[in-house]
Formats: sequence, structure tokens, C-alpha cells
Amino acid sequence: ADAEVTAGDQRAVTAADGRATLGALAAGRLPLRVRRIGYAPWTDQVDAVPTQERALVVALIPLPVQLDPLVATASQGITISGDELSRRGTDLGRALDGWEGVVVRRTGSGGPAAPQIRGGSPDEVLVLVDGVALNDPLTGRADLSRIPARQVARVTLLPGAQTVRAGGRAIAGLLLVSTSGDTRPELASWVGSHGALGAQAGVTTGPLTALVSGERFAQDFPYSVPTVRGGGEAARRNAGGEAWSASLRYRTPIDVGVRAWLSRRGLPGTVTNPSPLAAAQDGSAVLTLRGSRLVDWSASATWVETRAADRAPASGAGYDSYTRGIGADLEVGRETGLRLGDWSGEGSLSVSARTDRFAGDGVQDGASFTQSSLRAGATLRRGRHSSWTLTPALRLDGWSGHASPRASARLDGGWQRGRTTISAALGSAVAPPALADLFFREGVGVRLNPDLRPERVRWEGELGVRRELGAGARGSLGLRLFAGRVADMVIWSPDFRFVWSPRNFDVVRRGGEISLDWRPAGPLRLDASATYAAVTYDTPGGAQVLYRPRTTAGAGISWSPGVWTADLRARRIGARFPNSAGTNPRPAITTLDAGLERRLGASLLARVEMRDIGDARAEFIAGYPTPGRSVFLTLTLRKP
Repeated sequence: ADAEVTAGDQRAVTAADGRATLGALAAGRLPLRVRRIGYAPWTDQVDAVPTQERALVVALIPLPVQLDPLVATASQGITISGDELSRRGTDLGRALDGWEGVVVRRTGSGGPAAPQIRGGSPDEVLVLVDGVALNDPLTGRADLSRIPARQVARVTLLPGAQTVRAGGRAIAGLLLVSTSGDTRPELASWVGSHGALGAQAGVTTGPLTALVSGERFAQDFPYSVPTVRGGGEAARRNAGGEAWSASLRYRTPIDVGVRAWLSRRGLPGTVTNPSPLAAAQDGSAVLTLRGSRLVDWSASATWVETRAADRAPASGAGYDSYTRGIGADLEVGRETGLRLGDWSGEGSLSVSARTDRFAGDGVQDGASFTQSSLRAGATLRRGRHSSWTLTPALRLDGWSGHASPRASARLDGGWQRGRTTISAALGSAVAPPALADLFFREGVGVRLNPDLRPERVRWEGELGVRRELGAGARGSLGLRLFAGRVADMVIWSPDFRFVWSPRNFDVVRRGGEISLDWRPAGPLRLDASATYAAVTYDTPGGAQVLYRPRTTAGAGISWSPGVWTADLRARRIGARFPNSAGTNPRPAITTLDAGLERRLGASLLARVEMRDIGDARAEFIAGYPTPGRSVFLTLTLRKP
């Protein structure tokens, strides 16, 4: 019973007696497939002859389902599935841009795609891929373009101060990325405007999952020339490049994972001061080990390297410099059951340590950094008709250069009755400055600041409510409000001589988020979200912190009748200030994307999409435009 039977474009589900009838089939040889959770899939070729009926008896072999590890968090996170991500973009940066207030800062065509949440900087958002940090250990930023969207099963967003639960860097929010644990043999390729193209292949065989991908970025795309350089339109040169990625995961009693990434790209500079010959090469590799015998433990080793060169820059002497780093970390923890009167749940205790060492032309000699932490937390539940949850957590962090540890704490509470959930949280967070801010070498127009202090969310409060819309999980409507203070936020800013340096500033952060996900009927789905995040200097009449948009919004609609899927998506990023005075704002950005895909038989999927229909040529950072209106065609071949 309940087995899925497919042949060509026809699909049926077996009844209680195991029988199913397919409609009229196209004549010829067709793949016939039967699938049921808990059984091995059955596949064969059948010949469909016009006007003739045929009966087949299929015996499925039981196959226990191997589940991925499940990590439970007590925060009211918001989740997006892998199928929706694949429709939103080829990599995770494009897929998450504009979703639930996530703003992806991308400079040009192939530059890093770093997320911002609630007006935080890119190095204040922690991204965990299967529990391992994607953030660069030197810059503190996570490049979401390194993760192909088709590799991801789901992404969960936890906004706000989450350091106490997940570790340093989660000052503004946390993104939990879970990769697909079972990848059918698949080959996908795409081609787009301005020379963009790419391909990806993945497979799961037994306990091994492997995925490789390669991409060439758009280049020579048009942009609007600033008035100071004569105005008009020109082609953006030296903006392209290539990137390759590979990942392996082997599930045994010890879960082993390897992820590697390499890119070669141009460094075009700003449109007012272009660099036609500058280029960079970036590479990274991460080895992870995880196990759960007696205690839960994980370990990782990281290698990163960046090389940049320009033999004839627009100003100054030529250069060829590199930075190389290695790091390792270890975390050990234990969970146990708890019962306190009418409350029951789980408690956890863990310790972790990490060390990093860097060398090269871009950092000081002997640059090294160590960090250790102790964390204790619990999740408690109570209630029958109404469900109550309490999740307290405490964390102590120590790192190089500080004799005493720094503490942070958070308490989440929740109440659920029927389709309504109310949540509240109060928390603090602390994180050292990004290591690049501590160890970089001084240059022309750039000055070192050895007196940088750790960033601290003193206390941030949050209140949220979510309501399920209709029976059968037809949708949900959510609202969250937040307010808090961040002491010593690290912000790069110039002095009166226009010499740039990282400095500590006290800021105030407050705002709200609203989101809607609704499936009114059958194949139709709607979603929308909007965020207001005022992040201002903690002074009378303080201006918005530079390059933090106050408002962001996104909306989408998708329609999937049978073998067709059509989708339309809009994104808006509000005005951004390129300076600390709150003057000369960069205009708001609005983009519109549309896609149409068709399932061709049981194995082939074709998709065509147009990005930036209005040709906005978005510049999140002044002087770094992205490709405007572009068309992409994607073909995906999957083994039935």
C-alpha cells in the first residue's frame, strides 16, 4: 500500500491491496519505477503497446531507512526546503538573498556572497553546514556561493544573538545548513548571459555521498558609467572567473566529511578606479569527524589560502601577496535527561577549543589565535492541552590576550496552543574581533588598531507570535519584534585624513520582522517577508551604521500544475549609507526574477529563468555593480 508507481509522465499510488492503475501511456519503451519508504526502489523497462493492457506483479524488498543525525534547537527558527532553494538560485547565496530578512552582500559577478541579518555585519552571522562552521577563520565571513543549492536539504534561520548556543560570530544570527543525505545520481548543467555557465554532479552509494560542481561567472556585462568618469554605458571588464567545489561524506559509526573549494577570479575594482589586470585565487579545505560513543564529539581541520596580484594597478606599485592559514578544533559534550517537577526534557554540557595560525604578506608575522569555551544548557517542556518550553543556556569563552573568560547567557520561552505559538527570548552575546581585523598588515590608507575590544550584545529582547493558517499546514503568519544594545561593534571607518581602520562603536539595534507562507489551493504557493532594522550609533540623533539597510523585503509566488512549475520572485533592499555621517545614501535596490521549468519524462528536468528583469544592475557596495538582466537555461538529468 501507498507505493508510488511512475511510468513516463503517468503517476499513481497503490491502494490498500497494493494495486494501482496507470492511465494511457505514450507508446514505446518506458522506465517503470516503484518506490515506498522502507523498501528498496524497483526499476525496470516496459514496452507500452497502443490499445493493449498489461498487468505486472512487483515484489519490493524491505530496506531500513538510514536517517541523518538530527540536531534540535529550542529557538523558533524558520526553515526553507531544498526544492525551494534550487528554484531560487544555483548557489546558496542567490537562493537565500531576500528570504526572511537575509541580505546577501555580493560585490560584482563572482565575488563572495556574505549574509547580513538584522543589520549586522557579514562577520556577525555564523553559518553551520552539518554542524561545521563555513565562516572563514581569518575574515569571519561565510561565503554562501561555495554551497550549491542542490546540495542542501534545508536551511534554518535563527536571528538575533545566538552566540551562547552556537559559538562565536553569531552576534546577529545563525544559519543552520543541512546537506542532502541521499542524493540520487544526478547531472545538472546551466548556461547564462554574459558567458556564465556551470555543471554539477552528485551521487549516493551506500554510506558515501559525493558532489562536485564547477562554475564560470558572468563577465563583460554592461554597467552605467558614473558622471565623474564621463557617464554613459560601458562593459565591466575583469569581473569573471571560475570556481570549483567538491564534497564527500561517509557515514559509519564515525561520520567523516571533506569539503574543498577553489576559485580564480578577477578583481575589477570600483567603476571609478578600475583594475583591469588584478586577479585573486582562493582555496579552502575542511576535514570533519563526528561520533557519539559515550559522548558526542566532533573535530575538524581547516586550510585556507588567498593570493592576490596586480602587476600594473591604477595607483601605486605592483603587488603579488598571499595569506595562508591552518586551524583545528575539537568539541566534546554529553546530553542527559532532566525532570524538575512537572517539567521534563534534556540537559547538555560541552567544552570546545580551537586554534588558528596564519602566515603571508597580508598578516603580521606569527599571527595565531586560540579560543576555548564551556557551555551548559537545557530544554524543558510542560503541558498537555497547551505546551510550554523553557530553554536556558550559559556560555563562558576565553581567547588569546584576555586573562579572564567572558560570559554570555540566553533564555528562550515558548507557549503553544492549537495553531498559535508565542515565543520570547532575552539574551546576551560576546565575540572577539574578526582575526583579519587583528592581524592584517598596515598599507596605504589602512591603519592597524591593536586596541580593538570584543563585540558584546549586552542584552537583546525578542517577542514573536506565529499562527498556522488553516488545517493541514496550509501556511503560517509570523511576527517578531526585537530591541537591544551592542557594545563595541567593530566597524571599518575613515578618520579625517580618510585613513581607514577598524574601530569600536556602541550601537542600538531595534526593529521587527513579518513573514507569510500560504498555500491557498493545490499547486499554488505564496510567500512574503519584510524586515525593519534600525542599527544606529548610540549617540543623540545617531545615524544608521554604514551599509546596513533599514528595510528589506521579498515576495514570491509559485505554481506547480503537474509537470510544469512557474515562479516569480521580487526582492528589495533599502537605501544604504556609504559613510558614518548618514549622508549620500545609495539608492534602494529592487529586482524581479522569473522561472519556468518542465519535467520531461521521469529523468529530465528543463528550467529557463530570467534574473533582474528590470535591469537594476544592483550595487550593494558603491562602485561594484552586478550583472543586470540575464537569462539562464538549466538541464538536470536524474536517474529514476
